[in-house]
Amino acid sequence: MSRFSLAHIKANKKCRIVEIAGGSNLRQRLMSMGVYQGKEIVKLSHIGLRGPVVIKSGRSVLALGHGMAAKITVEA
Repeated sequence: MSRFSLAHIKANKKCRIVEIAGGSNLRQRLMSMGVYQGKEIVKLSHIGLRGPVVIKSGRSVLALGHGMAAKITVEA
C-alpha cells in the first residue's frame, strides 16, 4: 500500500488514516469530527486546486480545508 496526503488522492477512493502531522489543536478538532489515526474514510471530492476536500467518515460527510487535508497522511 502506498501513502499519500489526503489532498492528493483521487475522489471516491477508500483509505485509512496513517498519520496526522499537525499540532494538538488540529488533532483535537479532527477527533471531535470523528477523524483520527487508524480510521477508514472515503474521499468524496475536492473542489478546485486549493479548495475544500470532502470526505465521508462513518455516517458523517465533512468538508476539510485544503491545508488541513494536506497534513493528513493516508494509505490507499
